[in-house]
Amino acid sequence: MSKLQDEVDLLRSIPMLANMPVNKLKLLAFASDRVSYGKGEALFQQGDDADAAYIVISGTADVLVSTDGSSKESKVAELGPNSFVGDMAILCDIPRTASVQANSPLDTLRIRKEHMMDMMKDSPDLTLSVLRELVQRLAKTTHDLSVARDEVSRLKAS
Repeated sequence: MSKLQDEVDLLRSIPMLANMPVNKLKLLAFASDRVSYGKGEALFQQGDDADAAYIVISGTADVLVSTDGSSKESKVAELGPNSFVGDMAILCDIPRTASVQANSPLDTLRIRKEHMMDMMKDSPDLTLSVLRELVQRLAKTTHDLSVARDEVSRLKAS
């Protein structure tokens, strides 16, 4: 199997890209870059300008957030194969909301912001799919925040 076909298959495994036509997936795969990181290397840092999104091909990475402006970061998630990360910042044109750091050798497919935006302009189905994914993440984050606040309240009361 060709490298291009492998990348198309990888893109198809991402829920928000799964229903895109094959020709659009091929175009996206062709325009993307394979990038490898060693353990401890950062894909990007919280606060950076967003220029690309990443799909994890192999390995794992930590999502780290600093809430008080200090250098102390808290791990909020772990990414594994087929994870899509960095999309929120490129879609909203905001600085990165978290840092992502490889915690093992990591291979990724890097999708440049302009390519992702062009694909979304050309595909209303993709745009709707991306919107659904972001809303699901927001709902999960809201739920997790509610659970954490309840836990804090419980601990303060005891």
